[in-house]
Amino acid sequence: MSNKFSIRLLAFFRKEFNEIRRQPWLVLSLIFGPLVILLLFGLGYRGERPELRTALVVPPALLGTDQLDRLTRSMEANFALVSIDADEAGAMARLAANEVDVVEILPADLEERVLLGERALVEFHYDEVNPFMEQWIQYLGYAQVNELNNAILRESTRQLQQEAARANDELANMGQRLVSLREDVNSISADEFEQSIRTLRSAADVLVVSPLLTSQLNTQHPEADQVQQQLLDLYQNLTTIDQALVDNTLDQQVNQLDIAQDRIQELEAATEWISTVSIEAIVSPLQRDYYNLYGTAPDSMVFYAPGVLALILQHIAITLGALSLVRERLLGAIEFYGVAPIRLTQVLLGKYLAYTLFVSIISTVLLIILITALQIPFSGNLIVFFLLLISFTLAALGIGFIISALSTSDSQAIQLSMLVLLISLFFSGFFLPLENFYAFVRSISQFIPLTHAVVGFQMIMLRGEVPGLSAWGTLLAIAGISFLTVLVIWRRQFRFIA
Repeated sequence: MSNKFSIRLLAFFRKEFNEIRRQPWLVLSLIFGPLVILLLFGLGYRGERPELRTALVVPPALLGTDQLDRLTRSMEANFALVSIDADEAGAMARLAANEVDVVEILPADLEERVLLGERALVEFHYDEVNPFMEQWIQYLGYAQVNELNNAILRESTRQLQQEAARANDELANMGQRLVSLREDVNSISADEFEQSIRTLRSAADVLVVSPLLTSQLNTQHPEADQVQQQLLDLYQNLTTIDQALVDNTLDQQVNQLDIAQDRIQELEAATEWISTVSIEAIVSPLQRDYYNLYGTAPDSMVFYAPGVLALILQHIAITLGALSLVRERLLGAIEFYGVAPIRLTQVLLGKYLAYTLFVSIISTVLLIILITALQIPFSGNLIVFFLLLISFTLAALGIGFIISALSTSDSQAIQLSMLVLLISLFFSGFFLPLENFYAFVRSISQFIPLTHAVVGFQMIMLRGEVPGLSAWGTLLAIAGISFLTVLVIWRRQFRFIA
């Protein structure tokens, strides 16, 4: 009994395999068609962000300045600047004529707003119907505004350090004058002493009313909460000494000279720190570094190649399965099978075996081309890969046989095969990440063989890992359920013929 079963099964295997072999143009189209697709994909896909032609509109006062040069250098990291001028109407006209992709407008009162502590608005104008392109524009605009903020902060910090350096020199002079006054308080004239104190108080007054200096000291100095108060206390100390001179009570305020001298030394250390510290340490105290446990991520062509291979193999398998039973019906073989001493299981298993072998041969050829011609890495185990390939092929053939069992003509079978191809492209994770879909769509994607093959092929080829049990189980479940479904449909058709 088992011998007869094997003979009949192998007979259908030879029949299907030889039938494909006797169609050389079909074989060539199935092999070289995917090859051309792979080559075009490998050679033509760039995977880079779009190059956005940008017209920059700036205030007239900013044209030709070093500040504009620094700003444009930070802009060119995100946008391709094709013009820089103050003509907003001309830039908008070029946008309407599709000569540029983006018009960026810098505010006219940029510096004034920064000094007042207000936020200025950078405008991005574009005419785009593609939502993905709009997302790119908005993302690059966000990144560029951050770069502009950093450039402005660097410029402000550079000015701040110059002011801090001058303040440090002034504090050093104040300290020396106080030491001289303290040592010669009884030997110098009252007028000279009074003039020296008032000169010191004026210098302290300048430091107190410098918001840029004091705000930066407050945010950067280790004793931030004391710096502003120290400036105020120093000013008050000198005011007290000045008043004592007027009231002729300086003898009672001599200790104020010592207190003022100590505070000057503390503030001198603070201003020296702020004038010498690195600008980057102030503007960008946080740096970034990336650690990819995989190593260096592959380029887009390498990443998508396993998915393209899986997509091609699924389409071949579904197309072969979809045309198989339709062809048998059109040739009248269904009636022959109904009266012949064979079982439908033998017919189906023979077809499965022949098509699985044929898809395996095509996949081997394509895999060799991927590895040798396109330099796609293969880090995994070949046995594991072909076991997953067989499971994937059986699942795809099952869907193809269901289409064939339900179709009444070749054209209908081909149309349904193309429909499955479109569904696979959009809902398998090959083209769009599954995380972008709602849960009910993600659940539908689990019934598509390509969903599991893409992830499985990538894990084997790129990571050298074995896919999880869920991928194997789902593919085998799809293959088993589709096999039983085709068997039930075909038996009903045989019964109807009989």
